[in-house]
This record gives sequence, structure tokens and C-alpha cells, in this order.
Amino acid sequence: MTTGKNFIVSARTIVAMACILFLMPQFAAAEGKLNVGFTTEMAIDNLVCGEDWQYSEMGAMLWPLIYDQLWAIGPAPEYKPVPRLATGWETKDNKTWTFHLNKNSKFHDGKPVTAKDVAFTLEYLPKSSPSWLIPDKDCESIEVTDDHTLRFTLKKKHGGTYPPAFWFPILPAHIWEPHKDDMLSFKNEKAVGSGPFKLKAFKPEQYAWFEAYKDYYGEKAGMDEVVFKCYGSEDAMIMAMKNDEIDMFGYNGCPVLASDEFKQNKRYRINVSPGIEIAWLIFNLHKETPLLDLNLRKAIMHGIDVKKIKMMIYRGYAQPADSFIYTELPGYNPNLPPYNYDPATAMKILDDAGYKDTDKDEIRNDPKTGKNLSFEFMVPSDWSDKVKTVSLIKELLKKVGIDISMKVVDLDTYYDFSYAPKDDKFDITIGAEEPGPNANWVWEFCRSYEGGGEGWNSAYYNNPGFDALLDKMLAEADMTKRNNYLRQMQKIIAHDLPYGFLFRRDVIDPLKTDKFEGFVPTMGGVSTWINPWTYFKVRVKK
Repeated sequence: MTTGKNFIVSARTIVAMACILFLMPQFAAAEGKLNVGFTTEMAIDNLVCGEDWQYSEMGAMLWPLIYDQLWAIGPAPEYKPVPRLATGWETKDNKTWTFHLNKNSKFHDGKPVTAKDVAFTLEYLPKSSPSWLIPDKDCESIEVTDDHTLRFTLKKKHGGTYPPAFWFPILPAHIWEPHKDDMLSFKNEKAVGSGPFKLKAFKPEQYAWFEAYKDYYGEKAGMDEVVFKCYGSEDAMIMAMKNDEIDMFGYNGCPVLASDEFKQNKRYRINVSPGIEIAWLIFNLHKETPLLDLNLRKAIMHGIDVKKIKMMIYRGYAQPADSFIYTELPGYNPNLPPYNYDPATAMKILDDAGYKDTDKDEIRNDPKTGKNLSFEFMVPSDWSDKVKTVSLIKELLKKVGIDISMKVVDLDTYYDFSYAPKDDKFDITIGAEEPGPNANWVWEFCRSYEGGGEGWNSAYYNNPGFDALLDKMLAEADMTKRNNYLRQMQKIIAHDLPYGFLFRRDVIDPLKTDKFEGFVPTMGGVSTWINPWTYFKVRVKK
């Protein structure tokens, strides 16, 4: 736990630090080396190309350094698609796409990268690991027209500003081919890619050590080496930053309570970025509870003081959110129905819907059953800020006559329960995702459960009209029409309230600008899943 200037470190933290430092090679500070801190909760324990690469903070930063992509989202504020392995692409119908590859690209073992490698990855990686199977990689056919040209036809049209095959590692077919039918069984210990860094050493949940790939076809990395170091707690990672063991935080920036100390040190420049994470409430619309009543969900939203959450939990480093789309992006709808904190409105909605306190215990009752309006709110213990947020929401809703009991579970249990609403393991839970500028995928959370959205739709929401709009948006190339669909979709979700949006927390990055230059801030800070650019651009200050 950290409070103000004083860091209180538990015996457990000291033991964890000692174990890690004993087992870890001595990554002494050196010219051309960038040391980056992660907690063990963020770490990966293997190099298998499955969900850890998608959903863990360290995994999401690791593979884009080692493996090249066809293209990547460029830095803020434009967030334009930037060619990487692909030099260009075109389509006539937004369904069949042709990509042209750089002719000088090589894998780290010296073998050339060809269109066969891209075709292999597109065909087999989504089959082995469904977490990669997003519509923009779901192909009807794949054709290699020559060594550096690939043509593939998607099952559905893909519109918008960005091309398909987003955020996707290109694997060397000559290494992976024997494992094509079960790629998750391959340990991938050498992790041979074609990106600007190659793997030097890896120790599960302790460190990953990279060195610049000297034969990289594109702009060379500014650092000779990058080391991801893992620490047993946030406190240990903060101490490592203070003691010059690490040079930056690898994800989510600096904890708010620890930021004051870095602000007072002239060695650091504090960079505050708009958040990439959006937090929201998830209402279980499968379970037979009063939450099936839209009036009750609206009252709950009016009973939550997001400004108070912002100040008490995040010390002002958060902004209200009302959509999956960030306010600065073109498709954002600024005219959504507001759910401002208004206890009087919340109580009137409840009164008008018949939710009275009939047994005089200060908790309102369901007019159908006579039972108290009492709901189980699930939250993962790993998300300490969200635990505090739910605790505050519990206090706020009690003021309007709604009782909340917190169900704190480990993160694996949280995911198991929240993505299986038909199991009825929760009434309400909290969602937190990082849509990024290319947020097509996040709308799958809203696709009707009975219409194929069960993998993502944790609210058990069903609206065929919304599904039709979603499909039109995904296929639309005209940005004016596409943004109009997006605004309609946001309006439907704001009205139906399967999800109630809360806030977008800022990211605070202390940057050692006395030693380094070239940090690249984007939404989410200088190191986040859409932003490998800092690792490509940062260099020792001259």
C-alpha cells in the first residue's frame, strides 16, 4: 500500500523482491538499454501464442516487439493506419483484399518473410486460438499470388478507415507448420519473429530480454536492448523505479497515490494521457431479477456519482464515459441520454415503478415478490481500484434504497462467470476494456446472445435491430454513413442499458527525460497494446 510520500512495504513484498532479484540476471543500467517494470499479475509464464498475448499486459507488449504486423495504428492524435510488413493494400468491394509485402523483410533466423507466412498465419492461428478470430481475420479464401502478394476474401465486408487483419502477429511457417493443427501446444521457446527486436532470454513471470534486430528491414529501434522485469507487487515496482532498476512502467503508468513523489523529482517529466480503459456496469439480463426492468437500471445509473468516484478513487485522474467510443473520435455521439448523478430522479423513477420500502427497513421492495431490492455485485480482487469503486457504489445506492452485496472473486473466476451470464453467477458486475481507436471488436459485447454473440455478450443482451446496425456499420466504407450507424448504435445501448458506462481513467507516466528521449504518448500512456511506438522510438538522450 502507498500513501503520499511514504511507501509502506510489507514483509511479503520484501521477500518477493528478494526472490526476484536473486533469480534475475543482473540487468545493470547501461547505455542503450531500457528497463521496463511489470507486476507479476501482468506477467506471462510462457511464450505460447494464445490468450496471454491478447489479454495480459506483458503479453500484449511482448509480441509486437518480436513479431511484425501487416500494419499498426499510428501514434496520437491521428491514429492513422501505418504500414509495417505490408507496404500497401487495396480492395474494390471491401471483402476481397490484396496486401503487398516488403521484399526485404527477414525472420530473425535469416529466412525471408513471404506471403506464404502471412497466409499460413491467417489460416491456422485463428483456428487454434479463437481469441484471434475477429471478423477482420475470418477468411473464406486465402490466395498467395506471388512471394510478396497476398489476396484474401473475408466472410463479411470490412469497412471503415482501417484495413483488416488488425493487431496480428505474422508467424514463420517453416517453424510453425508441424504444429498448425494445435498451435497452442507449441512452447515457442525461441520466439522467432521478424519484428524490430528479437528475444534474447525469457524466464516465466520474471523477465523477458530483447535485443535490437540489426537486419530489420525498416527503421531500426533506438535502443540496443529492452528488458521487461517483473516485480511481486506494485510497491516493489515503484521502489525499483525510484532506485533506477527500471526506467519506465510497462502498462497502466504510475499508481495515482505514488505519483506525487515522482512529480517532486526534477529527473522526471510527468505525462498524463487520456485513458484507453473504459469501465462500465454489466447487468445480467438472463437472471430472473428486478434488473430486467429498464426503470430499475436507469435508477441505478442516476444513483451513481461518477464525479465522486473520480475524486475519491482516482484523485481527479478520470473522466466520465457514456459509450464504447472515446469522445475525441469522429463516431462518438455527443447527444446520448445523460445519466447524471441525481438521487431525486433515481428515487422518483423507483417510486413511479412501484419500488417502495414496504417493510420499512430502508431498502425498497420488489412489488411483484415483496423481496428487498438486493443485488450481488461481482468484482475481481485483482482490480483494487474497481473494488474500491464498487464499495463506493454500494454506499451511494443505499441512499436511494438499493442494497448491494459485494462478491469479490479472483480474476479467473471473474472471467469465467462474467462471460457465462446463463450460469447466473452474478447480478451486476463491472466491465473494463480498452477499445482503442479501431474499436470494431468491442461492439461484439452487444451482439445478441442468441445471434452468435455469446462469446462476448456478458449481459445476455438480445436486440436483432441492433445486430443489423452493427453488421451495416462493419461493412460500410463511407465514413459519413458509418459514423451515423455508430451514433445510432450508441443511442440504442444508452437507452436499453445492458451496460451502464461509468468512467475512463487517465494514465500517469513518470518519464526519465534526463536520460531518455523519444517517448511516444498515446491514449493509455507511453506503453499500451496499441502503442509499441515508444519501444521503437525511444533512445538515450544525447
